Amino acid sequence: MQASDGNEWYVAQTQPRKESVATQNLENQGFRAYCPRVRRTRRHARKFTTVSEPLFPGYVFVGIDVAEQPWRSVNGTLGVSRILTDGARPVPLEDGLVEHLMSLTGAAAGHGVQVGQDVRLRTGPFADFVGSIVDMPAGNRVRILLRLMNREITIGAHMSDLDLLGHPV
Repeated sequence: MQASDGNEWYVAQTQPRKESVATQNLENQGFRAYCPRVRRTRRHARKFTTVSEPLFPGYVFVGIDVAEQPWRSVNGTLGVSRILTDGARPVPLEDGLVEHLMSLTGAAAGHGVQVGQDVRLRTGPFADFVGSIVDMPAGNRVRILLRLMNREITIGAHMSDLDLLGHPV
């Protein structure tokens, strides 16, 4: 259950819409903090707005060495409501869970992706549309085949704007 720096990962509940404040203040106190975020496109009044929002609203992950760091000070951190405990001590998360979330939501999101894999777009005018990867040019860009109104179109997208759905065909 060790984080990559020797700490265990725990969950802290935040005050409403204060995930960024909690993360910053936890880091200022010397804790390792992580709030997984995803980019989403919202549609309103014929306008598209892309925003970054927490994957788990109201919660952040905190890396703590309970033997060395005063874990109770997490409860007094600006933006944090409380650290989740079993009554007496904080409850650690499964080994590798937070690292896996980091790989899915961070820069490493494109690893293991193959041509033919189904994806869902998160942003832009085609948000929530499903297509399949047809080409993977340089960098973290891909070309996606979408089927719209009995036509097939190909669009370009960045890997961070996609949700992976299935295995390649």
